[in-house]
Amino acid sequence: VTLSDCYVTLWLPTASTEKVRTRTIKNSKNPVWNEAFCYKIDRRIKNVLELKVCDEDTMSRDDELCTVLFDIDKLTVGRTVRVKFQLNPQAREELEVEFTLQNT
Repeated sequence: VTLSDCYVTLWLPTASTEKVRTRTIKNSKNPVWNEAFCYKIDRRIKNVLELKVCDEDTMSRDDELCTVLFDIDKLTVGRTVRVKFQLNPQAREELEVEFTLQNT
């Protein structure tokens, strides 16, 4: 059994047609990315961020391990919020993300 080569894609369709992604962390059971991504959002519309955890494969298509959605409306301007998404409760796998909403 090999460890995963994980990365995360982020997509906020109300802000961009492009998906962005973290770098790949090779052979890790507990990857840490420490990367920041910025979006310009319109608070008058519903903004839901899609985060997809994937396993990079060189010989075949990358595996999508799980997808979580986060409603940006839960954020308050000027406050940083840390959210833990349960990916696999049996294996105690989670994705921890920090969100900060700022005025520009």
